[in-house]
Amino acid sequence: MLACSGRGGDTDALDAFSGDAPAIVVDATGSEAVAARHADWLARGAHVVTASKLGQGASLDRWHAIQAACVRGNTRYGDSATVGAGLPLLRTLRALRDGGDAVLAVAGVLSGSMAWVFGEYDGARAFSGFVRRALDAGYAEPDPRDDLSGEDVRRKLLILARTAGFLLEPNQVEVESIVPRALARLPPHDVDAALSQLDAPMRDRFRSAYRAGERLRHVARMDARNGRVVARVGLESLAADDPLATACGTDNRIAIHCERYDSQPLVIQGPGAGAGVTAAALLDDVLGIAQGRS
Repeated sequence: MLACSGRGGDTDALDAFSGDAPAIVVDATGSEAVAARHADWLARGAHVVTASKLGQGASLDRWHAIQAACVRGNTRYGDSATVGAGLPLLRTLRALRDGGDAVLAVAGVLSGSMAWVFGEYDGARAFSGFVRRALDAGYAEPDPRDDLSGEDVRRKLLILARTAGFLLEPNQVEVESIVPRALARLPPHDVDAALSQLDAPMRDRFRSAYRAGERLRHVARMDARNGRVVARVGLESLAADDPLATACGTDNRIAIHCERYDSQPLVIQGPGAGAGVTAAALLDDVLGIAQGRS
């Protein structure tokens, strides 16, 4: 087993492989350069297990390249950790389709860090303080703008939609960013000092939701029930009893509507962030490949 870790990773992981046993490359980076090598490794006969969304959640061309490389190399792509930190989301979607069902819509809180931040935020204390706490706890992406902009969740929604059979391009997902333009333009090392730019607009959004008896949640939706696919990521004000408003902590909560579960969706909930659950998902995929589990 060969591991890539850290932001840069080792883009030539197979060069050190002796070939004495089946190779499994584990990519635990957030590196674009490493994700760009996934298809090559798969085609060369190495299985890939990853938590990176930059493989299957990037361009549709890359998605197709990964699928084709698995066939060409007779290899497997372990992606359980890419969405929901190991919750049985992707395997459930695949099982539904394999059983002849058709997925009609998916809606969910897909970011553990955003779930935690908006679950804890009370409108009285600075929003930026909760973002920093999420960073310190290891819930957020190294650059919190990946979470706050919706880009990280866009990648997750693309992976879910494509797994469900809807081959969307990134620009087909409408994304509402809550990052002010001035904050978005800053280099990464200046972001922390400028997070206070979030405080006033988030306080206003919170107060509007509170007055309506609702809760702010960061939600991703994909709906194909009206003859066309509509996909969106953004902040929503939800009724207090809405299924997506009731999760707590870093929990992801996802509702899947399909032909079998339409009026009452199939709901999956559990921790969606944290090093422990993500590492467990990676290990489970590695063991599944090593043991020949489907």
